[in-house]
Amino acid sequence: MADNRLLEELAARLKAKSIYDLRQVARQVGVPRPTEGRKERIVEEILNIASGNSDPASLSASGAPPKSAEYDKQLVVDILRCREISLSSFEEEVSGVIEMQVSSAEVSNEPTEGLLYNADGVWYLNSNAGEVFVSDSFVTRFSLRGGDYVKGALRRKTEGLAALVTLTSVNSVSPEAISSRLNFESLAHIYPAKRLITACGKDDIAGRMIDILSPLAAGQRAFVIAPHGTGKTSVLKGIAKGLEQNHPEVKIIFALIDARPEEAADFKRSFKRVDVIASTMDAGAHVHIKTAEIALEYAKRQAELCRDVVFILDDVAKLTRAYNSGSQVNSALDTAALDAVKKFISSARNTEAGASLTVIAALPEGGDAIEDAIYSGLKDFCNMRVTLSQKLARFKVNPPIDIENTLALGDERILPQEEQSAAVKLRKIHEQGESVIHLFESTASNKELCKVLK
Repeated sequence: MADNRLLEELAARLKAKSIYDLRQVARQVGVPRPTEGRKERIVEEILNIASGNSDPASLSASGAPPKSAEYDKQLVVDILRCREISLSSFEEEVSGVIEMQVSSAEVSNEPTEGLLYNADGVWYLNSNAGEVFVSDSFVTRFSLRGGDYVKGALRRKTEGLAALVTLTSVNSVSPEAISSRLNFESLAHIYPAKRLITACGKDDIAGRMIDILSPLAAGQRAFVIAPHGTGKTSVLKGIAKGLEQNHPEVKIIFALIDARPEEAADFKRSFKRVDVIASTMDAGAHVHIKTAEIALEYAKRQAELCRDVVFILDDVAKLTRAYNSGSQVNSALDTAALDAVKKFISSARNTEAGASLTVIAALPEGGDAIEDAIYSGLKDFCNMRVTLSQKLARFKVNPPIDIENTLALGDERILPQEEQSAAVKLRKIHEQGESVIHLFESTASNKELCKVLK
């Protein structure tokens, strides 16, 4: 059964139409013989279709031909959407999906906020109140896009249906202002040049090594390449903490895919300004995919506001396996699954408009045959990489960064000359078989380290 308020609103809008306009709408939604009968009869037939009490007929051509092809398209969309809601609520009641019974009274408007996404042509908010239906009228009127962070108010009924009834802000700006934003996909690419500092002070050796040996810049495609057991998630977490501390102007989004529940909870408690979006290991592959895609679209929407955005994905192998789960041969890697993940990585860009999206992803190495295929297909897809060594980890070297295979392409655009020279000297020291970690431990900053290496 549809929300009575929706039906009442539709009835009022229908009654305000002229008989000619009403017949045009009736023709589009499947009212049989739309040119016959009085206005009241046509309104009743349309509402029966909207409430699911009768089925629409095929588009009618009976009666006098319409004078024009024009009709109220938004009203037709709202009628058909009301019908979808009615039928889905009926199906839930019949199948017993709704387990908790509540009062039959309507719940008054309550605040809600969440990320907008589209599933099978229907818009929803993935909100603090669960899934909230969003009318196409909101999406069309304000040019909303998947990944928008929407705030508003919802109304729910006893069937469990919650629908957005008020829209107050989109990505922290007014709905009216959002329609003039940039389009992420059309932003022109330029080389990464703006440096992002990842170290959290003297004792953050991993961050300091990354800053000088493989500097991070806005718009890069970055990989943390790591065999199992080398601490890739800790390195990613450290990078996020460093960015949070050093770059309050940067929006940081951390997508945890197929994570342990306690790990997901810990991440959400660990940051103040990092948005952690997680799917836990007890969810199915479709949830992992949905979570990652919503998180990436959210990152794109933030970049459209001319912000520097860093999107961190942990990890690529788990997401690829989720895409690969529909393959008929699950023991082999479907190229379509790999292509889907390549689209994630290739979203990274620095742009002429001033916006940037940096993608940092964990790429496991040395696992089973599927992980080997994932690694082979993606390892050359980045322009910045931090490689962790299983051998160093085994010998309790912390951080176990493989200096030889840790680098950033085009680092001359990112590093000042003194740090470029220091990085070259550090690599020579490493080639001579000496540890460079003690140099970081014995200096208070990379600036001091550069002076020592002069």
